[in-house]
Amino acid sequence: MAKHHDYVPAQNAKKSPWATTLKGAIATDGATVGLSPADITEVQAAADDIVDGVNEIDAATAVKESAVDAATVKINSAVKTIRKQMKRAKTHPAYTNAIGQNLGIVGDEQVIDVATSQPELKLSKDPSGTRIDFDLKGYFDAVHVYRKTDTDADFVYLATDTSSPYIDTTPGLKGAVNYRSVYVLNDKEVGLVSAISSL
Repeated sequence: MAKHHDYVPAQNAKKSPWATTLKGAIATDGATVGLSPADITEVQAAADDIVDGVNEIDAATAVKESAVDAATVKINSAVKTIRKQMKRAKTHPAYTNAIGQNLGIVGDEQVIDVATSQPELKLSKDPSGTRIDFDLKGYFDAVHVYRKTDTDADFVYLATDTSSPYIDTTPGLKGAVNYRSVYVLNDKEVGLVSAISSL
């Protein structure tokens, strides 16, 4: 005997249209298969609960994502401010490593080969456009971001960003859109250009 899959969809996105179809069909087919008017009403109410529940989940998820995005922007802005001020503090004649340790602004020792350093870009969709994540390795000042579309002969400078992520909010981009970047140190591009990334 053939075994059928569960008729209730596993994904919430599919539960809502399934419940809506069931609610309409049970009104005409319910009595045929022995369901009383009270039974039919109960099934229809349950179908409504499914649709309402899915809508509530979608609304809550949207609010959560919006809150997380807003908090991330707030955190990144604050980190950018602290980095700027601490970078200035580290150049003061009175600065010592002990002070840096006390302030918590001395990172783990690492060896950075500037000449061979190369940003790694991670692209993802964002409600505002294309999100580009990168890592300054706690050493570089910023990245220069470049973009190339189908209408560009070559990569075009897009922005300088001192903290990740950068979000390309340019409207109306069509076709293949490619990005690459390079590290910036003391207002100069250093190291190697990143690999080309695209969604």
